[in-house]
Amino acid sequence: MSQYSRMREILSTLKDVDAEKILQSIGDRIRVYPTPRYLEIHREYLSELDQKESLCGAFAAAYILRGLGYRSHRGEAVDQDYVAYIARVNVDPRDLEKLKRLKLEVVRLPREKAEEIMRRNRDIWYKFDDLPTTLKPHELGASPEGVIHAIHEISMSELRAIPVKTVSKMEGELLTEDKMMDLLDIIRRSGEYDAQFILNLNTRHLLDSEKIPRLSEKLLLGEEFQEIFRESVGHYIGCGGLIEVDDRCFLILRETYRRYGVHLQPAEYVRRALLRGDGREGGIIIVAPASLEGKVRGMLLNRGFRLEIWDNGSPFIPFTSQRTS
Repeated sequence: MSQYSRMREILSTLKDVDAEKILQSIGDRIRVYPTPRYLEIHREYLSELDQKESLCGAFAAAYILRGLGYRSHRGEAVDQDYVAYIARVNVDPRDLEKLKRLKLEVVRLPREKAEEIMRRNRDIWYKFDDLPTTLKPHELGASPEGVIHAIHEISMSELRAIPVKTVSKMEGELLTEDKMMDLLDIIRRSGEYDAQFILNLNTRHLLDSEKIPRLSEKLLLGEEFQEIFRESVGHYIGCGGLIEVDDRCFLILRETYRRYGVHLQPAEYVRRALLRGDGREGGIIIVAPASLEGKVRGMLLNRGFRLEIWDNGSPFIPFTSQRTS
């Protein structure tokens, strides 16, 4: 496949982007650095639909795992529900109670009506009810420990998930502008490490790809537009590489909601999002083959990254304990 065809394929995965228009306009100035198995992982991303309530971390890990060939585990399909079960994602007990009532209701209904209720309540239609629960909003979702545990468990430790802390409650900013340049270089060279990236950040620093029409196209073409930012939410998003135009750098983000889609964000905005600014810690999970773990860890340590679990507010509740107070 030619470099031009490869760029066109990657650009075509972006929301509201006319790949031919971009290549005709700035094709000689654009450089595309997708993460390994980009298209295979993209297909799995599309098949996952939207994330369910509190399952963003599980969603991001699920499509990456499947794209890397880990499609089933212990007789279960590797989807966001199964990853959430293994990762011990914290959910609202009221949603589980509502789901229990709905499941009792649908078994007595005709198929069409039952399917309509299931579609209408898809955001809480969890496959597993053995999930830890909490009534504290800041505790909902996946801990980084949980996502890492699920990746190790489902891949049978053939993959290793390396935590990179980007902000500390005690020390403040860890992902400085210089460190961000190092991170961008690592993403450019992701093929050398066979690496995938999951970002745990705050969305308030990200441009709203739903409310800004053709956001990615406008960024690539350098067009002016009114910046609209998203609401403040702690979130996991997969990163599929980066695209550069002249001296401008944009990260490819695979959002967990279809309305945002796969889109571009300026690298500096992503850095700010990883610093969060909401009192919680953020970080990056770098997924690589176990055979390359030493190489990846050594490279990160040499560049001064902090390889530590961060506190995003969501506790890791193992299978021995079901609920938080």
